[in-house]
Amino acid sequence: MGANNGTDVQSSRVLQVLGALAKTPHASVKQLAESTKIPPSTLYRLLAPLVASGFARKTSNRHYCAGPVAVQLAERYHDSEPGNGEILDVLSTLAEASGELAAFMVVRGTEAVCVEEVESSHTLRAAYSVGVAVPLLRGATAIALLSRMPVLQREEIFEHYGVGSAHRTQIEVACAEAKAAGFALSAGELDPGIWGISAPVLDGQQHLAGTITLMVPIERSNNREEELIKLVRRAADSLSEGMR
Repeated sequence: MGANNGTDVQSSRVLQVLGALAKTPHASVKQLAESTKIPPSTLYRLLAPLVASGFARKTSNRHYCAGPVAVQLAERYHDSEPGNGEILDVLSTLAEASGELAAFMVVRGTEAVCVEEVESSHTLRAAYSVGVAVPLLRGATAIALLSRMPVLQREEIFEHYGVGSAHRTQIEVACAEAKAAGFALSAGELDPGIWGISAPVLDGQQHLAGTITLMVPIERSNNREEELIKLVRRAADSLSEGMR
């Protein structure tokens, strides 16, 4: 039993390190220790086999970053992603019709991660990129995703972030409204001056696959809300249909 527990802890720590490397272009052992709460001496032992196997890479300035195997994994993810490669086509259509940044976001643990995006055609635009992760606490994407999760899964996320009872109630109300409406809206909750709308995408078993999210400078969303809501919901419905 003790040996199994030790193996489980070791595996968990390796996954923590990989998760930390996924969030930054490069990091020192000190930075990794701060983000993972793993002692530096243990990190060195964990990083050595990751570097040897290609999951991580050591830079010339003794920092660590994702290795070449991570690129291969990313390619295989895109090969097998839900929607049979339709996600990028749907996002491109949405970005062209709206003139704004369109993204596909998925749940990873307690965060929402961008796995595909198509940029706005405007010079003044929202800044976002593939790989960016945000906490599942606030903003249109978070509420749209949370609204389609089982209650127990939401509770685990609340516990992870230490969300108080009043804030939990606020989020639960927002989730109920988003589920009833079929979309969630936000204005300046994650980035000042950015208006967002997210609609959930469901697969053939009606399980949550992710969200279609549109990010717009607030000044350009004025008097366009209804139009943009229709475009996003149409895109989400199209992608959901393609997954059935």
